[in-house]
Amino acid sequence: MSAGFALGFLSRVYRPGFDPQVYRDTLELFQVAEELGFDNGWVAQHHFASEQGRLPAPLVLLAAVAQRTRRIGLGSGIIVLPQEQPLRLAEDAGVLDLLSNGRLELGLGAGFDPQTYGAFGRQHEQRHRDYEQHLRQLHAALNNAPLNAQGLRLRPGASGLGRRLWEATSRVELVAARGNGLIMAPNPHLPPEAGVELVERYRRAWTGDNGTPARVARVQGVFPGDSPASDDSALRRDIQDYVRRQQRIGVYNGPLDEDFASTLKRLGVLHGPAHTILDGLRQGPALGANDQLIVQVQTASTPLREAIRALEIIRERIAPALGWRPGTSTLTRPVVETSRP
Repeated sequence: MSAGFALGFLSRVYRPGFDPQVYRDTLELFQVAEELGFDNGWVAQHHFASEQGRLPAPLVLLAAVAQRTRRIGLGSGIIVLPQEQPLRLAEDAGVLDLLSNGRLELGLGAGFDPQTYGAFGRQHEQRHRDYEQHLRQLHAALNNAPLNAQGLRLRPGASGLGRRLWEATSRVELVAARGNGLIMAPNPHLPPEAGVELVERYRRAWTGDNGTPARVARVQGVFPGDSPASDDSALRRDIQDYVRRQQRIGVYNGPLDEDFASTLKRLGVLHGPAHTILDGLRQGPALGANDQLIVQVQTASTPLREAIRALEIIRERIAPALGWRPGTSTLTRPVVETSRP
């Protein structure tokens, strides 16, 4: 892995049962991460508590984070775009970007959970078609295009946010053609080297026509510790429950391995002492000055104190060994200026 990348974390806002404390814990995690020097924090969207994710409205939570932090980037990883009204999403994202002084990184994807689509009046089988249509509408709004015959445009405008879009998809040539960043994570149905090939395809397809650099956000489950995969560990229980649900809804076609270490490897989850995690990270796609390493340090029942301790270990013993330094990323936050009509 190259030096100079940005360091971030991803919270899926998990909790086995709903408790509003999960939102307060996420706010605290962002504050701690900023104090530790992390460059970015991302939150995932889950409707109807799928996968025990408790956050259907990521921009609302990120607005609260924006008022408690000053520097850390605020990412949505991801918003399920086919289930959103694109213009309303553009309005909410634009206001949040102003509140946070240009810190929003808007991550988008088509989603995968077939159980949620019917509730939104959408067909799971048409999600990629809907995604492309909604993305065109969102991009037009964020880039100040006229939105009707009368020439109405997004107000307040979202200056610069259209250049901070990220997509989570294997169709990397389309992402590159649009000038958007690529969010990538291990695919349990493919060998580990497939991620390296995916990033290489994205970089080869990049044209830079919109004036932004190619940029990759590599998401990786990282659980430092001596034996987090022991027979009675919360990590084992949570991941086995996760795999069983993915099998049940037809998303994950692999086996529930008898050897739990094989399941973790298949899912791309790195665990154990720092040197073992470092070996795993070095085998993945190379990251440079415009890229991000995004670590996920929580499963459904991870206590806040353990998540904080994991971020501390990553900040002190893992990320610096890969070349990261606090405050040295070339990713800059624009100053968002407002104007009176």
